[in-house]
Amino acid sequence: MRYAIGVDAGGTHLRVALLNETGKIVAKETSIVGPERSPEKFFTQLAQVIQKTAGDRLKKIDGIGLGLPGICNPKEGVIHQLPHYPEWKDVPVGKILKKSFKVPVYFDNDANMAALGEHWKGVARKYPTFIMLTLGTGIGGGLILENKLWRGEEGFAGEVGHMVIERNGRPCACGGQGCWERYASAGAVPKGQTALSLSKLAEAGDGAAKDFWREFGEYLGMGIGNLANITGVEHFVLAGGVSKAWPHFIDAAKKKIAKGTYPRLSKKIVLTESSLKGDAALLGCAFAVFKGFGG
Repeated sequence: MRYAIGVDAGGTHLRVALLNETGKIVAKETSIVGPERSPEKFFTQLAQVIQKTAGDRLKKIDGIGLGLPGICNPKEGVIHQLPHYPEWKDVPVGKILKKSFKVPVYFDNDANMAALGEHWKGVARKYPTFIMLTLGTGIGGGLILENKLWRGEEGFAGEVGHMVIERNGRPCACGGQGCWERYASAGAVPKGQTALSLSKLAEAGDGAAKDFWREFGEYLGMGIGNLANITGVEHFVLAGGVSKAWPHFIDAAKKKIAKGTYPRLSKKIVLTESSLKGDAALLGCAFAVFKGFGG
């Protein structure tokens, strides 16, 4: 049996898994990414979590797959920028990990990895073309076009969370204002609350919580409608922690999509919740290792 290490590094959590070639997760560890986010601190923490997760099987792995929330350029072997990791700039991720573990390293944007995982083992197996949206600390996007991952010229494709939807809107970690992810991700949740707590309040009939999710859904639908108009893509798969609040925002999102797209297109747009329970990026990382794909 072949094994791979999958790493899903988000804006808040670091998730590491040992997976086999069938896509089964053999072991998994989750830790919090601390406030000190320099490359040195991050890779020290990552090495420790990988050791803990893999144990004796670390000697048997084919490689390491890594998904990160930012601008990744597998061709050049660098991470250009991570909005939630402000100290990172043109970091040679592959070289750093290969030096520590002596195995091939495949890395990409975390949403790209999630799209690969969803296409390999999730609900998108039947979709040759779809857009993956990861609703976490921000909004990540992965584009699978005719069964191929589309990265753009230098890895900048899929940065949908930084599509501006409010002129002079809320400040974003990327340095801009009014970015989509500031209105339709966990970053939009009011201080003192979480997506889970607001979901429970909405379920209990709390008016303010219901209003929040309605507005959240409208902003989500606005962005999806824009993406559909630009690309013509009809299938969208949603994953990430905030997607668990699906029942509270999905109707508002669909109504907004219908208002913002051509009638013929809006009737064909399908929003599907990921079937991989938050593990899409981990599976995509393993897929990249087993297929020798990703950089």
